[in-house]
Parts: sequence; structure tokens; C-alpha cells
Amino acid sequence: MVTIATIRRSSGTDPFVRLRRLGALLGCALSLVACSGLSKDDSSAGHGDVAAVAGWTRIATTRSYLVVANVLPGEVMFTAAEAEAAHPTEGELIIRGIGDRVGPNVRHVEAHVYDRATGLPLSNVKPTISLLNLTTGDHIEVESTLMQDVNIGAPDIHYGNNIAVVGNSDVRLTVTINDEEVTLDGHLD
Repeated sequence: MVTIATIRRSSGTDPFVRLRRLGALLGCALSLVACSGLSKDDSSAGHGDVAAVAGWTRIATTRSYLVVANVLPGEVMFTAAEAEAAHPTEGELIIRGIGDRVGPNVRHVEAHVYDRATGLPLSNVKPTISLLNLTTGDHIEVESTLMQDVNIGAPDIHYGNNIAVVGNSDVRLTVTINDEEVTLDGHLD
């Protein structure tokens, strides 16, 4: 949970500025959490494919960044040319990097990175993202591709990729930006 104490800047900062920054950060985080459930195909729910609908969202802060991390069902990722040709109604538009394919046990791991001072999403950093499966011991480096949802667009700018992770696993996601790091734990059905 983000509190006013975690947003505090130098003692000379106007308290109303701090409150506006807190409001902007919370607004961004809440909208991302709400959007994480949009445009997902739930048609397999009830057909036994739990991995197609299960995932989690975690929020953490560092000295300079607010990180909203999601581990979700796999997402189809499109280059600009593929999106232009296919006109997709769901999936991710690759802005910089490569996108791995969707397949069995594939999850979409993403990290939304915000500047804590401004509340704005950042597209000019290169986070390192890794996932440790605490159940199996597998360690996976996630290619840090810059992308955005094909429907939401620029407000959904984030980093990540598709990776294979078996279900019924406890996982630890580590996101490092410059010399600042967050670690987030969760369970995948």
C-alpha cells in the first residue's frame, strides 16, 4: 500500500503538491489494476484451463519509481506492421523489442514503471525483469520489451514479455531499474 509517508519529498515541498502527486500515483496504479482485467478472453473459464484466466497484480515503490507488476495469461504481441495488417482487438503492440509467442503454460509478465516525482509512466528506462519459480526452482530472465495494450494505447506503456511458467506455482518477480529493485511474490494457479 502506498502511503503519504512513502511519497514524502524534501521538507520544503508544499504539502498540497505531495497530495497531488500521491493522487496521481494512486490514480495510475488503480487504473492499471482495473485495466489488467480488460480485454481478456474468459471463454475458457469453466473449461478447466485455469491458466487462461488466473494471474495477479502487485504494487511496490522504490526511492524513484512506482512499479505495478502483473503476471497474467499469455498475450498475443504484435509489431506495428502486424497490428496494421491484422487490426487486433486485443493483445499488445510492441514499441521496442521482441515479443515471445503464446503457448502452453505461457504467462504475460509486465512491469509498469512510473516516476514517483511526477506520477508519469516511463518509456525511457530499461528495467531488468526476472521470475523465480519458488516451487520448481526455475529462474527465467524476462525480455524487457516496451509495449502497450492495443486498445488502451500510450497510457498502458509497460515492459515485459510472454514466458512459460507452470501452474500451481509460487513465484517471485524481481524488477530492477537502474540501481533500484522491487521484489514481488504471488501464486499462480
